[in-house]
Formats: sequence, C-alpha cells, structure tokens
Amino acid sequence: MGPTSKGQFLRLTTTDAEGTMERLTIDQVLDRCVPGFRNWGVYFPMFLLFIPAINVAMQVFMTIFAGFIPYTEWECVSETCWEVLEQANNTISKSVMCDNNLIAGEDFNWTTERTSYGVDWDLYCDDFKQSVVNSFFFIGAFLGLIFSSILFDQFGRKYTSLVGGTGGVLCTFSGVFLDSFPLLLAARVGQGFCQFIFMTGCVCWQFEFAPSHLRNLCNVIGGSVWNFGYMIIIAIGYYVTSWRRIFLITSIVNAASIIPLIFLPMSPRYLLVKAREEEAKRILTNYSRLAGEKIDLEKIELVYQKRPQNFLKQIQDFVKYPKFGIESCALFFAWLAIATLNFGYSFGWGQITSDRYLSHAVVSVGRLIAYFFNYPACHYLGARRATLVFITVGVIADLVAMPDLQFGDKWNLEYVSCLVGSTSVSCAFSLIYLLTAELAPTSHRGMVLSLSSSSARIGSFIGPYMSLMYTVADRRVPLVVFAVLTALCGLAVWFQPDTKDRPTPETPQDVQCFDKKAGKCK
Repeated sequence: MGPTSKGQFLRLTTTDAEGTMERLTIDQVLDRCVPGFRNWGVYFPMFLLFIPAINVAMQVFMTIFAGFIPYTEWECVSETCWEVLEQANNTISKSVMCDNNLIAGEDFNWTTERTSYGVDWDLYCDDFKQSVVNSFFFIGAFLGLIFSSILFDQFGRKYTSLVGGTGGVLCTFSGVFLDSFPLLLAARVGQGFCQFIFMTGCVCWQFEFAPSHLRNLCNVIGGSVWNFGYMIIIAIGYYVTSWRRIFLITSIVNAASIIPLIFLPMSPRYLLVKAREEEAKRILTNYSRLAGEKIDLEKIELVYQKRPQNFLKQIQDFVKYPKFGIESCALFFAWLAIATLNFGYSFGWGQITSDRYLSHAVVSVGRLIAYFFNYPACHYLGARRATLVFITVGVIADLVAMPDLQFGDKWNLEYVSCLVGSTSVSCAFSLIYLLTAELAPTSHRGMVLSLSSSSARIGSFIGPYMSLMYTVADRRVPLVVFAVLTALCGLAVWFQPDTKDRPTPETPQDVQCFDKKAGKCK
C-alpha cells in the first residue's frame, strides 16, 4: 500500500477484499483537507511558519540603524575644524568631515543623543567597513544554506529549522556585549548562518503543508510578514537610541517566535518521501479535523514514490535528469540577480536621499501595498508570468530614473523611480520563492531552496556595495547596472516552465517526464 514507481501524477481507484479504496496524491489529500476558507483555524499553523521572516528581516536591516553615523550632528572643538567649517559656509556635513580628515575627539565632538557602534568604534568616513558589516551577514547565510542543503532532506525541515533559530537567538543576543568591530563581524556571520537556515526551513515546511489553492495566498502573506519585520526594525531604530538595545530587542523577538514551532508537526510530504506513511497519515488526519473535514484516511491509499537517498545521490540527480538540472541552475542565477538588486536598493537609499528613516518607511509601505498585487497577478498569470511582469516594471523604472528632475527638497525623479523599481523587484523576489517551491520536487525541495537561497546570498553580499558606485561614478552608472541585471534575471525566469495548474513534482523523474502540452507526466 502506498509507493508507486510511476510518479505522483497517477490517480486510480482499485478494489480489494474490503471494498473500494481511492488512490490519491498528497496534493489531492491536502486540497480535500482544506477545500476553501471556511475554517480559519487551519491557517494558524501556517501563520506560525511565517514568523521567522520577521526575525530575518529585522536582522538583515538592523545594522542600518545600529551602526548609523550622524554626519550632521557634531560640533567643532579645534581651530582646524573651525577654519574648515568657515570655508564650507558653516555647513555641517559628511563631506566637510571626511574630505578634511577631521578626527573625533580632537577636531570635533559628536552631539547626537543616540549610541551607534559606528560612532563608538570610529567607523565614520569609512563606507567600506559599513558595507562589510552588512555583507558579512550574507557570508554567514551562504555558508549556512550550503550546510543546510545536506540537512533539510536528511533530517527534516522541522528539526533543522529549530536548531538554526536557536543559534540565531544566541548570536543576536551576543551583540549586547560586543566591544570591537571584529567581534561584530563574527556575530553577523553567525546571525546569517543560523537565521537563513531557520527561515528557509520554515518556508519549505509551510509550502508542504499548504494546499495548492492557498500557496499563492501564503506567498503574499509571507512577503507581507517579511515587510512587517522590516517596518518593526525601522520603528525600533527610530525610537530606541541605544544600539545594544536594538540587538537585545531583536533577540527577544527571535526567541519568542521559535517556541510555538516546537509543537507543530513535521511535513507529511517529507515523511512520505522517507516512506514513513503511518506518521504522514496521522498528521493529515489531525489536519483534516482541524479544518472540520474529518477525512477517513483508512479508505485512501496515498500515491507516492518511496525514495531512499543521500546527499551524494541528490547531487548526481542534477546530472542524471538534465531538465531538472538546467531548470535549477537557471533558478540559481535568477536568485543571485534578484537578491543583488533587492539589497542594492535596500542599502543604497542613503546615497539617494538624506532621511534614512523616511526613505525606508516609504519603501516598506510601498512594498506592503505591492505585495497584495502579487495575489491577483499570480492567480491569473501564474508565478512565472507574474514574476516576469514585475521584472519588466523594474527595468522600465531604472531607465526612467536617469533624467535629472527635482520635485522638492527631498523628492526627485530618481527617488520616485527607484521606489517603484525597488517595490517591483521585491514583489518578484517574493514570487520567486513560490516559483522555486513549485518547480522543485519534494525529494530535493530542501536542497533546491537552500542552494537557490545560497545563490541569493552571494547577491546579498554584492548588493550593499552597489551603492558605492554612487561615490565613484556618475549616478546613471548604477542605474544602468540595475537595469541590465534585472533584464538578465527576467531572461532566466523566462526559460522556466509555467507552474499554473501543474501538479507538484515529488521526484526528479516527475520533472523530467512532465509534458507541458499534455499537462501531465508522459
């Protein structure tokens, strides 16, 4: 009872000595468990799996505020400083300080009421070090995701995620006691290593619990929850004046989000691939009761393909099944490109506008509104085509941003266009999670998501340095780079198959044999 060698696209009815037993795939069972929106209680477990996105968003952007250097909040204390300031028409700015090599404590004193590790450790006038702090988080994320690509499909999404989340709490809490820049870099590597294991495992875990008709909605909620974390850290950065307290508050939020996940069940898809059918049925039965459907799984034979595997065999499958391998490699590049764009925008607002709190707040609100456009776009177009639409908008926005046009003291065409471009790229980034999860087979989903996210972490590492182009080249140069990179990302997505109305593959064989015209495996 159970396993089949013909893949997941088989649905039959057979008769045995006890009567008729219906053979259903895991997708069909989940759709029966949650046929609509009647019982909102069933969405509570899935909602808990979104919470890690809040933690990761907070930790990604926390150094923007914890390390902020107030270049307009200082006063001269030396004759040299007063002479320089007089020559600059008494204009207090970064250029006056840095171009004249003024030294804190000798030539000037800070007047800000906020504490900042950038001020405490004299990182002013060193944009490279500030970018390094942001990038080291993504170095850790890259290493963690490479490591987790082995663990997710071997030990399960749940336990790997919980270990990662616990490590993230400890690394973030250590920030309260840091006393040097090298230790900060070590903490950022640890944060990235643990937190992206935590979030990626929960994304995979949540996708495998969601019925097919709710995945689009879950993806919108996931993007919105990430953005909510972004908004929280902006508010914390604005109201909390101590950078050590920012680390403390973030670690508390992180710890609180882990506790409920301990009580959630494992992914039934993962259990079936591991041939643990009875456990999967027990979880699905409880899930159906929570939804109020009370499905009798004793009368249902689950159709799945037993697949004992190890890490080496998973890697070999990328070559053994070339269609699966090519699609995956194209996705890896798309993730790299779109992450470079997303974090290039996110860490570059200080080069485009002077008010970082206002700019980040406007971006977060814009992204929140835009995420809700993801739902109808994905519903009617599918994840692939919707992603392409948002990528196209991003390319156009980058090109429109090039002319010099000022709307006021804080608003210009570049800022508005980049706001549109940033929002559209964020929408595409959100959708590519769904597209990847739908394309990757269950037996390799943890690995593909980990490797995709690892590719994105390379882009995340590069992204913060994109803003440095504003300091060494004409402002149109980074805009051209953004436009070209966005177009290349669109090209990689263009060659992916549509996932709209397509059954979720369980093994690489399902990907290899799927026929787009027939809409099933041949």
